[in-house]
Amino acid sequence: MAMASGRASSNPPAARAPSDPARRRDALLVGLTVAAGVVDAVSFLGLGQIFTANMTGNLVFLALALGEESLPAALHSGVALAVFCLGAVAAGAILRRSRSASVWPRHVTWLLWAELLCFVAFAGLWIALRGQPGVELVYALIGLSAFGMGLQNAAARHLAVPGLTTTVATGALTLFMVDLPALGVTGSAQRRAAWTIAGLFVGAAVGATLMVYARVLAPLVTVATVAVVVAVATTGFAD
Repeated sequence: MAMASGRASSNPPAARAPSDPARRRDALLVGLTVAAGVVDAVSFLGLGQIFTANMTGNLVFLALALGEESLPAALHSGVALAVFCLGAVAAGAILRRSRSASVWPRHVTWLLWAELLCFVAFAGLWIALRGQPGVELVYALIGLSAFGMGLQNAAARHLAVPGLTTTVATGALTLFMVDLPALGVTGSAQRRAAWTIAGLFVGAAVGATLMVYARVLAPLVTVATVAVVVAVATTGFAD
């Protein structure tokens, strides 16, 4: 009996599932992806048919506007692109100070607090204008939205989770399809890519629906989503 007990105790432990912090991180990034979908729906339908989250599409819009010699459209896209870059540069300056190798460094949470402030200001101005910004204030809204998304993209890049970029569906879709014959949907990066695609789609659909039926409330979805992410990140990660 003693020998049997000794053998039982020497058995190797079962393989561990992904850690809780890693799962929590992935869930928060999916939440940010949904928020980005809402942001692009609001910016496209309410700020002059541009994107303030997806800079790939926005760069194409800028080129089209220049080709068509449409100065207002070019200015909208150009301002979004420039301010997004400013947000990413500011985030880079903060993230360079982070030497943590944790799943979710505190500097990332700081950036998301700043993003939340941007979208709270955006929502406040949007509601005050009843979702109908005039020419004089549309650039302020574009700037707030693009700067916040520059911060978010930099934070996601710093975390460097394969398949979870929070804004770009092209890379996620490519990753999903390239490995589909070999892995199906069993690879962790593939599952994350699928969540990215689904998150962007759901966010954009929710944002577009609200822009049609409850236009004034649309940005509040972004505020609420980012607020939940920030709250969980603040309380759920020690570093």
